[in-house]
Amino acid sequence: MKTIIRIFLLLVGVNAGLIYLHYSQSATANGEKNHPDTYRQEIEVINRADGLYIRHHFYDLATGRYEIIWPEGSIDQGCWKEDSDTCSRLNEAGIVFDEGERDQQSITYKIPKKEPLRGRKLFKAPFALLQDAKPLTTVFHMTDEQNIGGMWVNGLERVGIADKERITYRLYRGVGFVNELYWQSNAIPISYSGNKMSVYGEGVEKKQIDQMEKMLEEIGGDHVSVILSPRNQTLYAQRFVVDKPENMSNVLKQMARMSVQSRFMIPADEPSMNSMLASILGDQAVGTKAEQGAFNRLKESLSEEQFNMFRQKVRDQIGQKLAAKELDHLLLEVTSFETQYFQKTMHEQRYSYPFLLMDPRKVLLDGNELKEAKVVVLEGKSFYPADEILTQMGYEITSNKQSIYIESPKRHYRFSKVEPFYVLNDRKYDYLEKPYTVINKKLYFDENWLRRIFLVLIEKSDESIAVEQIEQLIKEMEKE
Repeated sequence: MKTIIRIFLLLVGVNAGLIYLHYSQSATANGEKNHPDTYRQEIEVINRADGLYIRHHFYDLATGRYEIIWPEGSIDQGCWKEDSDTCSRLNEAGIVFDEGERDQQSITYKIPKKEPLRGRKLFKAPFALLQDAKPLTTVFHMTDEQNIGGMWVNGLERVGIADKERITYRLYRGVGFVNELYWQSNAIPISYSGNKMSVYGEGVEKKQIDQMEKMLEEIGGDHVSVILSPRNQTLYAQRFVVDKPENMSNVLKQMARMSVQSRFMIPADEPSMNSMLASILGDQAVGTKAEQGAFNRLKESLSEEQFNMFRQKVRDQIGQKLAAKELDHLLLEVTSFETQYFQKTMHEQRYSYPFLLMDPRKVLLDGNELKEAKVVVLEGKSFYPADEILTQMGYEITSNKQSIYIESPKRHYRFSKVEPFYVLNDRKYDYLEKPYTVINKKLYFDENWLRRIFLVLIEKSDESIAVEQIEQLIKEMEKE
């Protein structure tokens, strides 16, 4: 027992000291050491027959007030009296750290067990939080006084082990927040450990490790753990994945989502944003087949330069709230065209929605603004809405399964939906390139075909797109 205590103290001293040195220096350099919404934490967990006994230490607290969010179902909540000041700011009700100069406070609480641990167990949100604040780093001690074996995982990097006949100890550390603890009876050896991930399990190919590491480095985010075994039942948590080796494709996608979640604040009603952001930052499609299709459509529609610019703009949003509407605005900054692509695909979950860019300039017809008309840019070509423009030119538009009819007192058009031709006043014209397209059940005409078929002039300025009927211009000239 003396030996394990010495090992324990040595590991704690060395690792805690290194973490403190590194992050206190970086925080000071950025002027954030006493920022009220960040802190460092150290969590000591002791596994006993009746529950998890927890000592929770908060460091680098600012002088302001902090509300404590105790874990649901926890009992024996109180002060950890290591010395006279360790909970000097804890109020009498035990729910707040009051204002004060002491930057370190410690509390203790217990998570009861309803039954002994068997097979596997996930403890959800077992640790205390501070309202409107987040931990920069976490040092985590796991001591098992029952010595039940198996393995404990929380998503942090495991940096120390000490085993004795009656007690086992594990030390973890890392950046960020951890609020899940997992145990399984099947202990799996670690096969890879790096800055961004730890992999437990055998049979993982090096190229798979390299692929995951590269993706996580691109996305950033906190360290994650992967536990692979043929006996595993799939479990996805905030910072770790439990699965079978044959499900590596799903593991990769889940890891990408987890990393994104630790980097952005994403609206709850836009769940597919995790996969989209992971795909953009990692430059490879992840998620469901529909989500991958939405990303591939985006990338195919942008030039390489545009995609790289857009990707950098997304990266610049790390740490901020990011919704589909904001992504559409970032695309506007890159392409100079408006779009609702992300709002349609991510918010409305219409994953087959085409990638459309809308020219932000107002559309004029014979000098009059058509407020509802928007020119759509698709695959580098401009398309004009038939309903908003041609009807204002005096045409009536109807259709059936075979043809589209666009008719005015002087001109009668029939566009075949089956064969590549159209008819103008009983004269047939063949074409190789289709003059129109249907987007979201709306008819649009290609700009060049609109000029050629419907006899209009199109002039563009920085503010507007002016469409003028040639016949109307001739009439005005005759009046003069």
